[in-house]
Amino acid sequence: MPKTIIKYTQKFVALSINYEKAQTDIRGKYSFFSNQIVEFSKQIQNTSTNNCFIISTCNRTEIYAITDNIDELIEVFCQFVEGNSIEFKNYIEIYIGKSAVHHLFRVSSGLESQILGDFEIVGQLKTWFSKFKNAGITNSYLEKIVTTAIQISKKIKHQTGLSNGAASVSFAAVNYILKNVENCSDKNIVLLGMGKIGQNTCENLIKHTDNKHITIVNRTPEKAEKLAEKLLVQHKDIEELQTILPQADILIVATNANKPLITKAMLHDNSGMLIIDLSIPENVSEEVRSLKNITLLNVDELSKLIDENLEQRKLEIPKAEKIISDTTKEFENWEENRKFAPIISSFKNDLLRLNDTNYKMVKKNIPTLNGKENILSEKLAQKITNRFADFLLSNPEKAEETAILMKEIFHLD
Repeated sequence: MPKTIIKYTQKFVALSINYEKAQTDIRGKYSFFSNQIVEFSKQIQNTSTNNCFIISTCNRTEIYAITDNIDELIEVFCQFVEGNSIEFKNYIEIYIGKSAVHHLFRVSSGLESQILGDFEIVGQLKTWFSKFKNAGITNSYLEKIVTTAIQISKKIKHQTGLSNGAASVSFAAVNYILKNVENCSDKNIVLLGMGKIGQNTCENLIKHTDNKHITIVNRTPEKAEKLAEKLLVQHKDIEELQTILPQADILIVATNANKPLITKAMLHDNSGMLIIDLSIPENVSEEVRSLKNITLLNVDELSKLIDENLEQRKLEIPKAEKIISDTTKEFENWEENRKFAPIISSFKNDLLRLNDTNYKMVKKNIPTLNGKENILSEKLAQKITNRFADFLLSNPEKAEETAILMKEIFHLD
């Protein structure tokens, strides 16, 4: 038999620090930023890990890797965050092998989201994985497992009611405003930060409040101008933030800074102001809470207030778990069958070699052949190969014996 392809699942690990075990301040210390990916990738390639990717959101930071040395992976990661490896280990959950696969699938399905059924994580998963792929530290196994995770998410979203009644963090902020701010359509709203969550929040504000007094502020003015034109709202440069804050009734912060952008000194005259901080780490200073006329909500507090639809969604969990279970079996079968990939490839190459040799011999006797006949023969070789592959995959109890027999008959490498 050809050399067996390594089963990566045996070395696949997931390290998770999330809202269930770590509060906002702790999670903030272990936030990972996309501008760190290139340097992180360079360092990790000098270790026993080589293949990995990270997802860092407001509710969780997840490290997925193929590694023999988890401690080494943690040490490298902690060089890029504010915390240290000792503290990090106190707050993380470690999953290895099949449990790591299962964890990723639960995360992508919305079952591990702070708000049950929140599928924003899927878009973040795509984005983060793509960046690590571009950095050159992923492989075909990681790409397959991410693709499968995304497929699971789509199935659950369309085949269950797990996401019925929007309850993402961005919608939760809008929902709070609708329920707690009178005449919210007339209020001056400033939205600082136009990342994915900021854009979603702005779109939800426009859709559900019909507010015409929304101003967006972003550190990249070109992006703010473009989005303002698209969403039909006002935009200001970040240098103007201090000027527009006194007129704001509601401030929503959805930035990605590593320290607070909004301080107590900036707000002491803002009577009756509502501030919603959707950032991790928090981008509104905790000192703001001491201001009597200002209400401040962070991600954790906001999530606790949103419980509508949760009971109904909980009834859908068994359906979602069934989809995960079925798809996990398919993924395991895929990995198990990967060991036959070399002999299938060798078989196909041998057929193509025989075809090419015979075609050249025939062409000597029939010079008028134009090559189309060779194409037909190549298609036939592919069909025969597909038959061989289908038999191996459909008859696992006979696969080993059949592969050995085919190797002997065709003298395959």
